[in-house]
Amino acid sequence: MTDRPNTTRTDTTTRTTTTRPPQTTRRYPNNEENMDAPLVPFIQTPGEEDEMTNIRRELAALRTQLNRIERTMQTTPTDNTQ
Repeated sequence: MTDRPNTTRTDTTTRTTTTRPPQTTRRYPNNEENMDAPLVPFIQTPGEEDEMTNIRRELAALRTQLNRIERTMQTTPTDNTQ
């Protein structure tokens, strides 16, 4: 038996890349992805509006109004002693 030196064989392959059409963005994952997916927002097309965007805007507006009301209540004297 002859001892051969430890050699690594590398195969040379030619890879060709094909032009693929751009993938369309999905709005919601399928059920398998829902189980394993991290909680991250989905990518939307710029300018695309959906129900969640509108809800977030309404919540932000309500939060701003609530902060304004709370500030007004804190600065208004509530002491009714005469």
